[in-house]
Amino acid sequence: RVSPIKERLFQPSDDKPGAARVAMIGYSLWQNRYGAAADIVGKPVRVNGQPYTIIGVMPDGFLYPQNTQIWAQLTIDPLATQRRDAPQYQVVGRIKPTGSLDEANVDLDRIMDRIEAENKETNEGVRALVQPYVTAFIGPEPKRLLYTMLGAVGLVLLIACANVANLLLDRAAHKTKEIGIRTALGASRMAVVRQFLAEAVILSLLGAILGAGIAQTGVTLFNRALTDTQPPFFIDIQLHPPVLLFIVAVALLASLVSGFLPALQSSRADINEILKDESRGASSLHIGKMSKALVMFEIALSCGLLVAAGLMTKSVTKLRNIDPGFDATNVFTARVGFPAGMSDSVKQRLFWEQLPGRLAEIPGVRAVSVSTGLPGVNMNDPDIVPEGKTYSRPQDMPEARMLGVTPDFFKTFQIPIRQGRAFTEADRRDAPKVAIINQKFAETHFAGADPVGRRFRIPGDRDSLEWRSVVGVVPNVFVGDNENPWAPAFFLPHAQSSSNFNSIALLNSGPPMAITQQVREAVASLDPDLPLYWVYSMQEALERPTWFVRVFGTMFMVFGGIALFLAGIGLYAVMAFSVSRRTREVGIRMALGASSGNVVGMIFRQGMLQMGVGLAFGLALAAGVSQLLSMILFDVQPRDPAIFGGVVAVLLIAGALACLFPARRATAVDPMVALRD
Repeated sequence: RVSPIKERLFQPSDDKPGAARVAMIGYSLWQNRYGAAADIVGKPVRVNGQPYTIIGVMPDGFLYPQNTQIWAQLTIDPLATQRRDAPQYQVVGRIKPTGSLDEANVDLDRIMDRIEAENKETNEGVRALVQPYVTAFIGPEPKRLLYTMLGAVGLVLLIACANVANLLLDRAAHKTKEIGIRTALGASRMAVVRQFLAEAVILSLLGAILGAGIAQTGVTLFNRALTDTQPPFFIDIQLHPPVLLFIVAVALLASLVSGFLPALQSSRADINEILKDESRGASSLHIGKMSKALVMFEIALSCGLLVAAGLMTKSVTKLRNIDPGFDATNVFTARVGFPAGMSDSVKQRLFWEQLPGRLAEIPGVRAVSVSTGLPGVNMNDPDIVPEGKTYSRPQDMPEARMLGVTPDFFKTFQIPIRQGRAFTEADRRDAPKVAIINQKFAETHFAGADPVGRRFRIPGDRDSLEWRSVVGVVPNVFVGDNENPWAPAFFLPHAQSSSNFNSIALLNSGPPMAITQQVREAVASLDPDLPLYWVYSMQEALERPTWFVRVFGTMFMVFGGIALFLAGIGLYAVMAFSVSRRTREVGIRMALGASSGNVVGMIFRQGMLQMGVGLAFGLALAAGVSQLLSMILFDVQPRDPAIFGGVVAVLLIAGALACLFPARRATAVDPMVALRD
């Protein structure tokens, strides 16, 4: 539903076999590569080694599906393609305005049933799923993290509302005489409620205006901090008009939530009691009980939020200090490959055989590897069958992470061979099938035996019936899985696991990115139509998949600190309010012989009782929150006892300090002054 700013979109005739090759280009490509030429339509552009003709330019900001700048027609000739020998495609469609996801899935199920019936051997049990594009594109982890962040913001807002409600309750207690007089003079209950709600709304709107200004500053600083973290292209953090309207709506809602309880309590006041004695009138408002309940509510919310913040803090700390099991220092990485239109097995084999030698000629390069992916970044996870084990169903087979690598891979990443040998040039395509496994693989599948010489096979491999012999064992390396970062993994000779697309890694003597241009020239010398992409240092390549956890995990720490601060203030305010309302009681107790210790103990017991009840509910909330975070935690258990215990300790200390100052103030009360009050 996006129209080009120049000329036309694709037409049905463009993808017919034999049709002229045409392409559309993106706005920034038109501006930067072609100087915004007015006569761009009809000019040639080379894509995947093939000449195309430009037929249109898409508007600025259109990058579908992800940072795309060229769209070429996809020509498929089903009669010229053998079954199970075609490339893989991503399928995207738009559901009818009158349709739904469920109906689309029903339609797709019928199609899959027909394919299964016609191709029982290959498609039995194979299903398909229609899901929203954003869900499929962003993935479950960032989506859950963003929703969890929204929940964290909501908890902070509720804590703030509880604080404001407590302050308004305190204000209501000091205005009991005024409320009594207004009511006695004919003010209705609704008029009293309106007065309090009006004050709350004004406070909230002023806070929203001030908060919007702070938010704009925060967004600017946040975006500036993100510049060097290479955020995903769809991250666009701005104060858009809908966001500002949302802020105003939330502020109004917060004012109603915060002001409703004080307004309701004040409107219920007994006029006679208030006019007789203001202190008893205040008691009749039951403000003390309501205030204590709000503080316990705050403590419970703070406990849940602090546990989430603690888990994320530990997760981020582990991510930043992770030892991946290999040395990423001074390693240059990039991706290069042959798209479907350039597939030529002989040409590809020669390219991959010659590329390591050509890259090794670059001055300063100490080692070169070509692999199907990078360790800890884009490793495959095929099913395996260890020798001696059988599985009744394919889904019962265990998985393991896998990379196909050239012989110098372990030298490039400085991974030692603990047992057996490394790969050599003799491990060719037609040689006996071999593999190198990590320690976790050996412990999981060959426990109690020497793994060297043991065998396994890969059912989904092109050589699925052949056994692969283990010739070496290496230490565990990070596989890029948050839940199981040290999962079983194995490595195959690149010649025995070739792929159209591969990663290159070069161990350089100096800064890794300093050789970028020489690497591009080396690749172009073998095939000028192959571009480099995903060009990063190995350290950057490791950090990119964890961007969401690192950035928003840090934000969780900030939210946790705010929650602790607000909860501490709330508890202090309630204790101070309680002491100020009990001045006469404290004076009488001390006049009758109560010591300072007795008074301090009484106030501490009151505060700690609220803490205990709040923590009990808070720990139950924290258990649920931690389970929601389990998918995005890195090497951290969602019920980590150290985090739960630490949060309880921090809240107890904060509560004790919040009780200390009002308690000390209470002991300074002169009994004669209190009795005279």
